[in-house]
Amino acid sequence: MQTIHSSIVFFHIIAGSLSLLLFWIPCLTKKGGPAHRKYGALYFKAMAFTSISGVVSSCIALAIPLVIYPVIPEDYGSVAHYVAVVRGRYIFLLMLSLLVWSNIHQAQRVLEVKANNRALRKPLDIGLPIALLIVAGIALYQGIKFEVTLTRIFAPIALFNAVSILRYAFARHIHQGKWLLEHISHTIASGIGAYTAFFAFGGRTLFNGLGALQIVTWVIPGLIGTFFTIWLTRKYRAKMKIRSQA
Repeated sequence: MQTIHSSIVFFHIIAGSLSLLLFWIPCLTKKGGPAHRKYGALYFKAMAFTSISGVVSSCIALAIPLVIYPVIPEDYGSVAHYVAVVRGRYIFLLMLSLLVWSNIHQAQRVLEVKANNRALRKPLDIGLPIALLIVAGIALYQGIKFEVTLTRIFAPIALFNAVSILRYAFARHIHQGKWLLEHISHTIASGIGAYTAFFAFGGRTLFNGLGALQIVTWVIPGLIGTFFTIWLTRKYRAKMKIRSQA
């Protein structure tokens, strides 16, 4: 099982690295243009694989932590403490993976159905944000209980994001062009989740010497993503005269 888990993580890292590079091309190229469509499709595929493999690897580690990580470091007081730490880490990673998966799925689906939000009530459309709600709720509880700063920051964001997806799916009316803003915001949100995972896990060694300032590297993706979301939303709302959804 260790070999299977390691293989999944390996391909997860490869696909994730590709996704981080591809993210900027559809964001910065002309919307609807050839480059936007081509590289946007590649980004969606790479990010879907990244998020799904993240969910699978996290669930395996949560289910059998001592099989995946059998060597317990000496600085842990007990096996129970070690297992709690491993599971806490993978609850956070599972939350991020579901966050990315939910957002990339929503961004793709609104392109397909546009304002017909009734079509967004299929099992996977609704199941992903509900799963995110549950996992983010567990992560928030653990973050508060064990005073984990990163979890206390991102669990509420994940909860808000899940509610936003469900709210769009069950809204009584979708204003003309609102689907485009939904596509933009959730595509960027998927990138925020991916970059946060990189800085929190993959980039941990690179930024380990920063101490408390390491928190800055965790929130930078969110700040940049929020800026891009606001900028693009205002730009395309003005172009299409989209009213804010009531």
